[in-house]
Amino acid sequence: MTGKGILTTAELDDALSGLPDWRRRNTGIYTAYRCADSAAAVDLMGRIAAVCQELDHHPDLDWRYDHLFIDSSSHDAGGAVTKRDVRLARRISELAADAGATPVPVENRSYDLALDTRDPSALEDFWTTALGYRRNERTGDLRDPWGRGPGFWFQRTDTPDPRPMHVDVNGPRDGWDPVRAALTERAGDQREDATFAPRWWIYTDADGNRVCLCSGEDDTGDDADG
Repeated sequence: MTGKGILTTAELDDALSGLPDWRRRNTGIYTAYRCADSAAAVDLMGRIAAVCQELDHHPDLDWRYDHLFIDSSSHDAGGAVTKRDVRLARRISELAADAGATPVPVENRSYDLALDTRDPSALEDFWTTALGYRRNERTGDLRDPWGRGPGFWFQRTDTPDPRPMHVDVNGPRDGWDPVRAALTERAGDQREDATFAPRWWIYTDADGNRVCLCSGEDDTGDDADG
């Protein structure tokens, strides 16, 4: 374990092996639950909120009809994952099981906008001002302080792409196979770049715009950025 109780990659992987409802990405750990109906989702959300108050640890919790989307990280540790997140995840999983909710972590995707640039420092102030974001000192990317908007990060390169902005879609590796198959069918094999798989796959649309499907980790467990 590192400073501020931040879990190492090995420690986090070990913890998640006992939390099958949860996955990880570079912004924390996450899951989603499908409930019987909207009322059941609201009831479960209330039970989760009570546990959050008890543990004094508060994840991002998003209610959408019969679904709850949950992302947990430790803000005082720069958005990294600590023992508190694992403890909370375990309690949430227990509550969800008692409520008969179905874990569907593959449905909890997050999105980042990435901008190719030779000099991120020359652009950072402009984009933090325009978006109302703050710089995450641990990762260096820009984040909505309320966790509502997509992440924004700069991809330093000496050869920026003619279309310098691309989209990263973050989700669990076990959820990408049907998406990749559908994209390949639409775009053609020549438009898939699997150079960095299974960390991420790059797809290009007919106009040359890029999207990266990011699994959050490679075979060694390292975090991935597309």
